[in-house]
Amino acid sequence: MNQEQVKFFEAISGALPEYQNLAQSVADVLDISANEAYKKIRGTSTLSMPQLIKLSDSFATPFSYQPNQLPSVSFSYLYVNRETPNMLDYLKDLLQNLKFIQQRKEKHILITTDDIPIFHFFKYPELTCFKLFFWADNSALKFDYSAISEEIVAVAKELNQIYLEIPSTEIWSKDTVHGTIDQVRYAFEAGHISDKSLAEKIVEQIRYCLTDMNMYAISAKKTIDPDHTFNWYNCDVLGSLAYLIQFKDSMLCYNRFNTFNYLKTDDQFYCTQTKDWMQGLIKKSVAFSGQGEKHRNKFLYNAFAACDHLIAEINGI
Repeated sequence: MNQEQVKFFEAISGALPEYQNLAQSVADVLDISANEAYKKIRGTSTLSMPQLIKLSDSFATPFSYQPNQLPSVSFSYLYVNRETPNMLDYLKDLLQNLKFIQQRKEKHILITTDDIPIFHFFKYPELTCFKLFFWADNSALKFDYSAISEEIVAVAKELNQIYLEIPSTEIWSKDTVHGTIDQVRYAFEAGHISDKSLAEKIVEQIRYCLTDMNMYAISAKKTIDPDHTFNWYNCDVLGSLAYLIQFKDSMLCYNRFNTFNYLKTDDQFYCTQTKDWMQGLIKKSVAFSGQGEKHRNKFLYNAFAACDHLIAEINGI
């Protein structure tokens, strides 16, 4: 039996919607009988290289082989050119990944972050557009909200809605909120935002975003649906920004780099190591959701105060 081939089909199975039959899907892609597909899946009939490539492309599932003496991890990534970034393509890629997660019957997102997770921003158009502007490093330009397409705003709102429907756990650092606040301050002081009312509106939307977080934390869920659970933690030192996606029988890991690019891997050993590290962080963290009212209120009080202070600066008070 070809164990690597069996593992490959297990990965394909994990990527399929619950209603889709693995053997029939493989048979359709390879144009073979269902009986032959079952043999391929069991590893008793070897895949040819063209068949391997065809399956990998059709199901967006990489096949990886590594000699035992040379352990390694393969990553895929979306490259966004910082000089000429296409933010619509970036958001559409995020949407495709999030829809893939949403369609799975059992799923959970575990996040460690030093910035407010981007999916929370996407509810608010001006804040979304400012973050995209800042990430794109448009240091020589003025921030013009009207220049952002309606399609970008629509895709962002869809991303927010889908994320709210996926159970998640978020581990924030002590400075998670202040990064975005400092970005707005810098953009205003550097002249990238010349409209005081627009700058103030962006800061207000940060406040709204935090108010949303508080509501999610109080009920320990992001919507009225009890399946859309939410757990929120605060940890002084994180050391890395990562998204771990947990399914019933497999995991995916996304590591962010260069601000908005990310590396993606389905290497189960790597994902398990990441999960163990995140679970260790939770043990060192303060809980904000559910009964963590005292610590949550203190954190939010300081964050709201920082927002108020920046609004006062914007208005020259």
